[in-house]
Amino acid sequence: MMAALMKTSRTLLACVPLSREPLSCEPVSCEPVLRASLRGALFTCLMLVALLFNISQADAETPSKDARQTVDQLLTLIDERLAIAPEVAKAKWNSGAPINAPEREAQILERVVAEAASAGVDEALAQTFFQHQFEASKQVQQRLHEQWQQAQHPPFDDAPDLANDIRPKLDELTPQLIGALHDFQEVAKTPGIGAYLEAQSTLLVQDDAAGAAQDEALSPLFEVAAP
Repeated sequence: MMAALMKTSRTLLACVPLSREPLSCEPVSCEPVLRASLRGALFTCLMLVALLFNISQADAETPSKDARQTVDQLLTLIDERLAIAPEVAKAKWNSGAPINAPEREAQILERVVAEAASAGVDEALAQTFFQHQFEASKQVQQRLHEQWQQAQHPPFDDAPDLANDIRPKLDELTPQLIGALHDFQEVAKTPGIGAYLEAQSTLLVQDDAAGAAQDEALSPLFEVAAP
């Protein structure tokens, strides 16, 4: 900070031309010109100070490479989980299973939150995060089922099996999400992490519900991330 102030001071001094030579004009005629020159020099100096301040602020609020990688990893895993939702929708469309299964969801959530807490994730954060992942997936499924109902779509020939094909994928993703959430928890209060999260989310997280599922999945992260 001291070095920056000294540099700014030198810049300010450089803005004002100093001369030992006397002015070669009448005082009355030179005074307006001198005042205008000083005002111009002062304005230029203030602009330079504002520029230096903005640059220093931008540098201070840029998360580290490790923090950015942590965010990217969690967003990538969220996207992978959302990408499974259309497969779940197909399986349930063929089997007639309901999209909402509150009792089973409650059991899974309780188990996952316990695992996350054991891994060092804040229990409340884990509860909220995974509940939102479930809801985001159901939003994608609901939207697809509505489209298929309107189109009177027949059962799919290539629909995956929910128990044998889909749940193993979800079970594989869950511990990865827990680990990534733990890492995100460690950097969540880093200045600028929220802005980076917002910018990267549009690039790394897609959904099939007009952005609603993306918002649902990411909202717990924005709640704890520093701006």
